[in-house]
Amino acid sequence: MAVISRKVYLAPDMFCAFLDRAHPQHEQASAFFRFFAQEEYQLYTDIDTVLNAYYRMCADISPSLGKDFLRTLFLSNINILYPDEATAKAALKALTTFNSSELTYEKSLLCVHAYKRGIAQICSFEYFPPLFGLTPFYLPI
Repeated sequence: MAVISRKVYLAPDMFCAFLDRAHPQHEQASAFFRFFAQEEYQLYTDIDTVLNAYYRMCADISPSLGKDFLRTLFLSNINILYPDEATAKAALKALTTFNSSELTYEKSLLCVHAYKRGIAQICSFEYFPPLFGLTPFYLPI
């Protein structure tokens, strides 16, 4: 039987959906985070994702909620990854060689971070190209 990895990468839309109660996918995001806590998953994100979520919250809800989000995130168990020069170059190379217009630099950087740390799944409501074998995370039924 294959061992299922307990590492999951979080995209910015997950944070926004979780914190905004008026968001159409708030209930799903809450279920994801509840599951991660119960099953003791290791959660990862990167500083670009954090800043993207912060800017979205400041624009959509309020700057005070954005600051509370940052304060809480830095006290949480979520591992925040920071790009080094090699990671940035690998993301740029992946962006220029991938044959799809759907891949952005932010998504490419996210995929490279995940690949370097052996994270095979991403939790997101948005489409992510299957770069480096990264697959969407689904809650088990």
